[in-house]
Amino acid sequence: MQDVLFSVFPNENFVDLGLFQFGKEQCAPAHSFGPATRSHFLFHYVLSGTGILYADNAKGETIPHHIRSMQGFMIFPGQINTYIADSHMPWNTCGWNSMAFG
Repeated sequence: MQDVLFSVFPNENFVDLGLFQFGKEQCAPAHSFGPATRSHFLFHYVLSGTGILYADNAKGETIPHHIRSMQGFMIFPGQINTYIADSHMPWNTCGWNSMAFG
């Protein structure tokens, strides 16, 4: 079984929000990404499992968010973040990368 699905969209005919990537991943236990920033919006939706998102707020404070199945999170351009899949029930996520226009 393939654990990662990834696709890239051509940027055609999108007006306000340009979707350029989407994907799905069954994360390994304790899989992590970050700390990092991005130049685009990123939305993750958790299909199953749990994990923690650490994201900086407007004051630069790092806030932990416990995310579980049927919840999602948005990462904004320039926002420092780290996310970690649970070591016992790692999340299975799908996500979208997009750029705002106009």
